[in-house]
Amino acid sequence: MAKLDPADFRAIFRLEPKAAVAYLKRKGYKLSWNWQEMLDEAHARGFTVAKVARLDVLQDIRAAVEAALKEGQTFREFQQNLTPVLQAKGWWGKQIIVDSQGKAEVARLGSPARLKTIYQTNLQSAYMAGRYQAMVEATDSHPYWEYVAVLDSRTRPSHRAMNGRVFRHDDPIWNVAWPPCGFNCRCRVRPRSERSLERDKIAWQSSAGKLRTIEVDAGVDKRTGEITRAKRTGLDLVDAKGKPVFFAPDAGFNFNAGRDWAKPFTPPPLDTLPRTFPPGQALPPLPKPERLKANAILPDDLTPSDYAMAFLLEFGAEIDKPVIFKDVVGEPLTIDVALFQDGAGQWKAAKDGRGPYMRLLAKAVREPDEIWLRWEESRDRPGLWLLKRRYIKTFEIEGMGRQSPQYGLSVFEAGKDGWSGSTTMLSQSDRGPESRRRYIERQRDGFLQYRKN
Repeated sequence: MAKLDPADFRAIFRLEPKAAVAYLKRKGYKLSWNWQEMLDEAHARGFTVAKVARLDVLQDIRAAVEAALKEGQTFREFQQNLTPVLQAKGWWGKQIIVDSQGKAEVARLGSPARLKTIYQTNLQSAYMAGRYQAMVEATDSHPYWEYVAVLDSRTRPSHRAMNGRVFRHDDPIWNVAWPPCGFNCRCRVRPRSERSLERDKIAWQSSAGKLRTIEVDAGVDKRTGEITRAKRTGLDLVDAKGKPVFFAPDAGFNFNAGRDWAKPFTPPPLDTLPRTFPPGQALPPLPKPERLKANAILPDDLTPSDYAMAFLLEFGAEIDKPVIFKDVVGEPLTIDVALFQDGAGQWKAAKDGRGPYMRLLAKAVREPDEIWLRWEESRDRPGLWLLKRRYIKTFEIEGMGRQSPQYGLSVFEAGKDGWSGSTTMLSQSDRGPESRRRYIERQRDGFLQYRKN
């Protein structure tokens, strides 16, 4: 198989990787089981790899793709860097995998062939998205665009028939057929001026009113037997031998990554995490509060480090000894001192009167009533979206009377190495019960991953 690496892309496209990297960075993450779960324009907003059900593995793959773009890595370099990372995390070879719904399937995970498809498809998608932006900005001088295929034995017949055809930049064909037009597609588009068309005696054409859409089977879900249907929109052409050919991107590629990346939409991560309860729909009440004795509340005269230690000890951790704790749904969480320190290393364990409630906060993580996931924009870096994981639990404390219920709220953040502590918090203890309830209700937003029966 001929080698296809970033050096080849740059030679073909005359494009520095800056715009391509920007396209990739702006994508959110999407955990998916089958590739059919992410069809068409959804790819412009979410980075996904089929059979990747762990966010940390998906982050590793995306980081490797970004590095390949930035550094101009060959496929061999990409493979050498990523293979040991995936093998160390168990995402390699053929395995029996149980998905989030408890259904088992024999799945082929990482392999040299899969890595090659991931490498080629993601790099070309990123480059061609950046290419689209550059060509849109040059339409005053180059208003025509020419479809260019690689004419060798591996070229799809319909792509070969499309080779050399020219359409205006605003022709509807470019909304549905922007390369890559399938896995491992090597086609591209180049800009043309009116003078160059006259020089080469090429007539441009229009697809207006000529596009047609067919519906095809995109594959069968082995777990459920469900057939996924996908649309393919394209043109009826005639090849060099006079044979009719229908040119349309493969199922799942009927979109323009550059256009869909550029058009306005909510921040990319918000498009990849559904809201369990739409705005205006009433939330179910929190489960019945757990009753605790008065000694569950710590004295109010301890030091911030003592409060932090009280939380850590509930997990077998210490100030200088972090641990990995698996929550009720099996997600590994890093429990360490970072939960109670700010970026400058200053203690925040006693902030807003939360110190005495450290055991309640730990219990919220160990035995939550609910776990919510949602994306939040970084306060320090606008435009950077962080996936947050919220553990919520309600308590009634013996002897507190009207001060009950109390609420535990612990927040974790998805990072390169999985879920690490973002913060632990409790609404201020001097607020009344109704004020605390409203505060907690505002945290119950996004995707409800777990709810206690």
